[in-house]
Amino acid sequence: MDTPTFERMVARLETESAQRPGAYQAKVALLALLGFGLLALVVGMSSLGLLLLAGAGIAMLMTGGKAIILLLKLGKLLILLAIPLWLLLKSSMQALFVRLPAPEGRELQRDEAPALFDAMDRMRERMKGPRFHHVLLTDEVNAAVVQRPAFGLFGWPRNYLLLGLPLLEAMTPDEALAVVAHEYGHLAGSHGRFGAFIYRLRLTWATIQAVTSQWPGWAGSGARKALGWYVPYFNAYTFVLARANEYQADRASADLVGADVAAHALKRVNLAGPRHERFLDDIAGGVREQAEPPPDLTLRWAAVAADAPAAEQARGWLDRALQRLPMPQDTHPALRDRLQALRTPVDVAELPPLAVGTSAAQAWLGAGLDALRHEFARNWLARVQPRWRERHAEVQTQREELAGLLALEAPDRGQQLRRIQLQQNLDGGFEAVPALVAFNAAHADDAAGLFHEGSARLDAGDATGLALLERAMALDADATKPACQLAFAFLSERGDARAKDYVDRWQRRDDMEMRRERQATEFSVKHELVAPDELGAAALQRCRELLAADPSRLAEAYVARRVLPADPTLATYVIGVRLGTVGRFFGRSDKVVKQLAALDWPMPCFVVALEKDAKPLRKRMQALAGARLV
Repeated sequence: MDTPTFERMVARLETESAQRPGAYQAKVALLALLGFGLLALVVGMSSLGLLLLAGAGIAMLMTGGKAIILLLKLGKLLILLAIPLWLLLKSSMQALFVRLPAPEGRELQRDEAPALFDAMDRMRERMKGPRFHHVLLTDEVNAAVVQRPAFGLFGWPRNYLLLGLPLLEAMTPDEALAVVAHEYGHLAGSHGRFGAFIYRLRLTWATIQAVTSQWPGWAGSGARKALGWYVPYFNAYTFVLARANEYQADRASADLVGADVAAHALKRVNLAGPRHERFLDDIAGGVREQAEPPPDLTLRWAAVAADAPAAEQARGWLDRALQRLPMPQDTHPALRDRLQALRTPVDVAELPPLAVGTSAAQAWLGAGLDALRHEFARNWLARVQPRWRERHAEVQTQREELAGLLALEAPDRGQQLRRIQLQQNLDGGFEAVPALVAFNAAHADDAAGLFHEGSARLDAGDATGLALLERAMALDADATKPACQLAFAFLSERGDARAKDYVDRWQRRDDMEMRRERQATEFSVKHELVAPDELGAAALQRCRELLAADPSRLAEAYVARRVLPADPTLATYVIGVRLGTVGRFFGRSDKVVKQLAALDWPMPCFVVALEKDAKPLRKRMQALAGARLV
């Protein structure tokens, strides 16, 4: 199912679930049961096939000596039939019992954060839900709940609460409780167990589909067709359920702490995220001057989070968050929709009150907060230090490179653009847009220059950068994905509906590149072949030299350009060789092909023997002008 079809289906199901939520969930349950039926069919058919093969073998053994001789003759065939059935059965059972990896984080014990655990106890008592088996502290501006079942689809789930220390530093205790209550609502709400079960089921179906997609021939063809229809259909239904569950979790949070506090918490998260991101960018910028990363990252963030951001800056962050459109695959609704669904008298566009006084980190982690801050700072330092040192050395090398480029009297096009890029990277006060404007005025057809100017303009909030990105994509199709990413980020932050168009274009390009990569790395006799005109005389002569240097006596050798269906412009080649009568008689073709394939050819190519499945290529290559090498 392609992305546009998926989106249309999701839109239809969202309407249906809003009008008749009970009927919608019943359909999801029935669809899940249908999946179990398909799984039972796959397991049953593979098991039955193995039993029939085993029965046939046993029957032959019991009928006497002649049957044993027949069994020996047919043994290879029985094995060839049994192996794919056994692997299909084994992989299906393994997928059924697949285990999710345990979440990562620093586990908190009750005696380390008694206030936090007391708050969770009171929340659990009011919301009537299961307990958290593990509470993990992370270094992200986020909070989440993860259910990890003991035995794949089956077993007793373990509940994990993940709390980001940077987020707790930026929120009041009530706001942080609202965030935790939202996550807990996924477990304690009416959708909790069912939704978690559906989530695990989605993972299992994805695993089974990935396994069966690798089976050639008859063993997996039926399963591939069935799952190729079922899994995308099931994902669309569960996507709608997951998005609906976010609204339910918001309501559970509002019931616990009040709709106003829940709304403030949603806004605070969307302020803390970009603020922390800018903080990390500022820290990373120090690599230009400092050979070592700062050892007190978390203490610095705690000081920043304690101060109110500039009103204009906060206003801009919140406006962008309210305008931002969700990605098509994102189950979280838009912030504006979530705030409106809370039905609070608080204005959607109003900034949350200043987070003054004790932060959630101080209130919940208490006396152990300083130790945790230092522990997280040490872990961050150990994690980034090697790359920081490498990056600092790279910066010094780039400064030397920039000095050399600045000393050039007449730099060429590439050197000019490289100089601008280095100045932009190394000098925080450098104005890149004027320099790129001058460059593109002199080189109007340079896709890289247009891309960089478009990117710089979007970074400055200038929408004219979109037209420059379009020109860059028209000149160089390989710029499509990065340009679409930049355009989507710019437009989605402003609530512009055109953002979706760039998502669709990115997806189409990504699909094409995946098909192209697969076709370029897999040889197929079905690909169209054309004369190797693009190779040139030097490359053709090099091919002849490599073939002449090989001690094998080749009767014939040809080279042709493959035309890939996904991208006819991508030039890849095939060299077809045919040994003499003696070489073919002694079966030396495979060995010769391996030896030739290991040589350093002047172009990307496959080397194939013009025998067996590839035999029809011989006449096709003989008919191409300039294809004969030997």
